[in-house]
Amino acid sequence: MNNDNDFGKKLKQIRKSKGLTQEKLAELAGVHEKHISKLELGTYKPSFDTLNKVLTALDLEVNKLGLNYEKVSENDNPFYIKSMQILNNATEQELEFYYGLLKQAQKASKIFGES
Repeated sequence: MNNDNDFGKKLKQIRKSKGLTQEKLAELAGVHEKHISKLELGTYKPSFDTLNKVLTALDLEVNKLGLNYEKVSENDNPFYIKSMQILNNATEQELEFYYGLLKQAQKASKIFGES
């Protein structure tokens, strides 16, 4: 996320505006209470799964929490994190399949003049 912790501040503001404690939000999201605290403090970067659970519990979309994926470094982007989780748990056959998809996407981007 970013250094000034807009995400954590916004999360805390929204949680409080909905009358939720960290404990109650954690319960609704199915995560540990310490996750919510660390998210709000900016000391913890949520996995894609945790982010989805928190957003669902708050009935929100990503953009409402101050996340701008254009300003997020590649390694902090929840989509990147989820991709890495998938790839780290993939079998050799699945990796070959994903590699084939990436090669096709690369060819398509060249056809359409994207780099």
